[in-house]
Amino acid sequence: MIHDSVLSLVGKTPLVRMRRVCPNPRVTICAKIESRNPGGSIKDRVALAMIEAAERSGELTSGRTVIEATSGNTGIGLAMVCAVKGYPLKLLMPASASEERKRIMRAYGAEIVLTPGNRGTDGAIEEAYRLAREEPDRYVLMDQFNNPASIEAHYAATAVEIFESTGGAVTHVVAALGTSGTAMGLVKKLKELNPAITVAAVEPRPGHKIQGLKNMQESYPPGIFNKHALDAIVPVEDEDAFAMARRLARDEGILAGMSGGAAMAAAARLAGELAEGLIVVILADSGERYLSTTLFAAPEKKGVALTSVGQPDPVHLDPAAAAPGLFTFGPPLPEPGDLDAWRRIVTLDVLRRTLSRSGGRPTLAVGLADLDDRCLDASRAAGRKCREYAAEAREQVAALAESLGVADAVFPLAGEAMDEAMALARKLMDKGLAYEKLRSVYFDVARDKAYGGLLGLDMTKLCLGKTVDLDSYAKDHPRDFTLLKRVSLKDLKAGDVWATAWGNVRPSWFLQMASAAVRALPAVTVVATDEDKTFPHIENLRAVWAGGAGLAPAVWLVGGRICGREGAEAVPTLADLLGYGVHPLTVRAWLLSTSYHKPLCAAPEALAMWERNRARIQELAAGLTLAAGEGQPSGAAQAEAEGLEAALEAALAEDLSVAQFWPALFAFARQANAGLAAGTLGGADAARHLAALAAADAALGLLDPAGLPLSPPHWPAEAARLIEARAQARAAKDFTRADALRRDIEAMGLRLEDAPGGARLFAARPSPGRGKP
Repeated sequence: MIHDSVLSLVGKTPLVRMRRVCPNPRVTICAKIESRNPGGSIKDRVALAMIEAAERSGELTSGRTVIEATSGNTGIGLAMVCAVKGYPLKLLMPASASEERKRIMRAYGAEIVLTPGNRGTDGAIEEAYRLAREEPDRYVLMDQFNNPASIEAHYAATAVEIFESTGGAVTHVVAALGTSGTAMGLVKKLKELNPAITVAAVEPRPGHKIQGLKNMQESYPPGIFNKHALDAIVPVEDEDAFAMARRLARDEGILAGMSGGAAMAAAARLAGELAEGLIVVILADSGERYLSTTLFAAPEKKGVALTSVGQPDPVHLDPAAAAPGLFTFGPPLPEPGDLDAWRRIVTLDVLRRTLSRSGGRPTLAVGLADLDDRCLDASRAAGRKCREYAAEAREQVAALAESLGVADAVFPLAGEAMDEAMALARKLMDKGLAYEKLRSVYFDVARDKAYGGLLGLDMTKLCLGKTVDLDSYAKDHPRDFTLLKRVSLKDLKAGDVWATAWGNVRPSWFLQMASAAVRALPAVTVVATDEDKTFPHIENLRAVWAGGAGLAPAVWLVGGRICGREGAEAVPTLADLLGYGVHPLTVRAWLLSTSYHKPLCAAPEALAMWERNRARIQELAAGLTLAAGEGQPSGAAQAEAEGLEAALEAALAEDLSVAQFWPALFAFARQANAGLAAGTLGGADAARHLAALAAADAALGLLDPAGLPLSPPHWPAEAARLIEARAQARAAKDFTRADALRRDIEAMGLRLEDAPGGARLFAARPSPGRGKP
């Protein structure tokens, strides 16, 4: 068949059965695909009807310009019809309309006048009415909002097509409210054909972002709109509409627009309420007209992407989200130098720093088990009460953390979290997830249907009893784990017990860690553990937190173990590494030297290499501090600094891949140190380099602040005078006076070092501080 023009293709759009978005198998949902019209939307029907009605009335004649207010689709329909019929067209539309619509209209030859986007279609209507009033001989206003042809187009065609295509079986029709012509025409005709048919209109909320739709309370109601004619007006949320539009594309292969998503969302909700029926939904246009909007844009993933157990894709931790809680298990109190624990702590400290520098408010907590067998045995062997021993051990752990650059961490003792532990146990008992047997309390694994799911375990195939002496416990099943264990006579004699309704008990390691986290953190967002502490550790903690406190960590990090060099009898401790004579921050750098997921070998030569690496960075920071000045940096210096900053951001964002940043940092240091040595690095360039290095240190914590000299312009005047006098004494070989002047400087709380470039003045090193409990 050969058509005279595209106008004969308007209408007769297909119905398509929805196979996946319908929630009720006893209800059929069919979509009327109006994007099959030649202009791409249901508004082709209205545009053609209005133009032909104006022609029949004699109002529209050759030489007059058609004018209309539109949010897009009516304008496209009018542009297509006017192009075929040869009428000039001026369209007024809000600037917020999609770019695709504007380009299509211009392609058809229409003139577009944009009105303020915040006024929506109301602003376009006001301007169209003004032009029509002021120049009535020039313009013919289509006025779709008051034009009976808007209703007639759907009364005469759309409604009839629906009824005939379904063989009269249609029970419900759902359409979105814009100009309201579609809903008004459908309800008028369908009620004539079958009064039992329900016609529902979908209305967005005030302040909505669904292009083409109207909330009748916040906008000018169209003159053709009669809400009493409709069976129902159904509200829809923006996100429900957008989510359904995306789902239609993904599940049904239909790229629908925003209004179609709104109508289908309402129809799906209606289908869930019906016993049976056949619902026809109007999908007014195609999603192709919204590609420049956020409708089909993948949501931007912000923050650090972390590899988590139980998640197929990286989990993005957005620093702008609610204050995250970072948690790991500290070293055993009798063995505070456990390197696996310090690797976890330093890794989380980098994460805490990264989130903080991006505006986040994270809290890092390191749980300390002070009521386990090792701690109790150690305190008794030392002849100390457990509480006193644990408090001193915590101070030692906190001091070690401070020496390793771990800032703003808290170190909760499990023994101080008795209230939290009891609350967790009672909640689990109340839910039937725990039981008491012979004055001990156990978690009932069989009752937790999610148990094992995080690690993807088949609980029926686990080999039990290899790590626990099952004869020492009275569990109902070997899979169950202890929450509160009945104390021994030795515990009772020492007073290391908790008196509870179930008897005198001690908390298990799992309950100690779970309660310490609950006490110290606003939320448990990230948990770091090791390869040897995955099962049952992760599953047990997840079970206690989920059942006892409703907590579900978003990220479970699993790190590699630290090993000794081949042939070594034991893995070194932190004290062993510091015994090599390296700076504590060198140990920190070494702990970050490779991905935290990988094993790390504690070898003296590796520590020696990282001592040299960190010393070069420290010396660079010192040199830049002394050389920094004011002014605008050169383009080259700016590019070098920005390159370092970009490399840092990329490395941190990709699962804290600090190892990927080291080459960029060392290359930057070589270049900057060369400039300092040659005297070619100006003061402004040095300041810009120093700022980039400081930004890196804010995340990595490699620099010793006490090892950075004071810039000479900031020296105290008296100190500057003494340094000058000392230089003169040294030049005169009066070393006795030079030494006396050094002591005078030190008495000011300052420290002096002689360097090839001259004297360097430092703030005195602070006394070792104490970490937070």
